[in-house]
Amino acid sequence: MVMSGLAVAVAAASVMAAAGLAAVEPAQAAVEATSSHHAVEQFQLAEGQEFWGNVLRYGRYFVTVMLGTGYVMLRPLAGAFKNPVSGVLAVAGVVGSVVLVKVTLEAMLGINEIVDPLVL
Repeated sequence: MVMSGLAVAVAAASVMAAAGLAAVEPAQAAVEATSSHHAVEQFQLAEGQEFWGNVLRYGRYFVTVMLGTGYVMLRPLAGAFKNPVSGVLAVAGVVGSVVLVKVTLEAMLGINEIVDPLVL
């Protein structure tokens, strides 16, 4: 249920008129009326089965997009392993990219943690 601007103005005016008769602050009464109206709308929306079905569908869509993106990114690497030299270069490129991202993020976030391999 969507209310037009005119309907909201009429509702606010009636709330303010009722608030004036009840000796309540008009602004406070209008806020309470609109917030309870939105709460009822949200509750009715969440009650519908189609809402949760859509939430589940968007989750599946996200997973599908991420898997598809990974497949498209890794597909060229599969062809590189046909030749041993290009396979080694592909592995070195992937490792180098991971190290570059790691070093860049550590520098950006100010992480200067030195790990002593002898002390665990």
